Amino acid sequence: MNARILAGIALAYIAVFGLPAKLTLPSLPPVAVTVTEPSPEMKAKVAGVAEALRSASPVDRAIWASTWEKAAIVVSGDAVSPEVAFTDTRSLRQFTVLALDIAWRRLGGNKAGKYAGLREAVESVLGETVGNEVVPVTPELRRAYSDAARAVAWAGLNQG
Repeated sequence: MNARILAGIALAYIAVFGLPAKLTLPSLPPVAVTVTEPSPEMKAKVAGVAEALRSASPVDRAIWASTWEKAAIVVSGDAVSPEVAFTDTRSLRQFTVLALDIAWRRLGGNKAGKYAGLREAVESVLGETVGNEVVPVTPELRRAYSDAARAVAWAGLNQG
């Protein structure tokens, strides 16, 4: 018998009887996104985000949390690479929009308005944290943005 006939017989067997018990495919553990639980004050600030994402799928929740957690890391800087040069609050907001556009919308496939009230809830958190005025970015502002971003990530994983 040639290889095609053997492959056909094997596929027909699998189609009728399924995979033999010893040939099951291994499953991968789910990817876990870990974020720090915010303070009670921050939890209150991000309650609208949690509510807006109440109906989100586990995949959307993971993308959301991961995106915001990574945004917090970039803004706060780390010991390995130099800090990203955020000059003022406009640059922080532009970075946020760009990060969400790439990760949440383009890679995650989430269309604007998919979760009612989400944009407004996030803008409220950022407005309270970063403000609406154009001011220079200070170490304190970086820390406040990072704390808020981590709280927004946490809100995405926790169902309001």
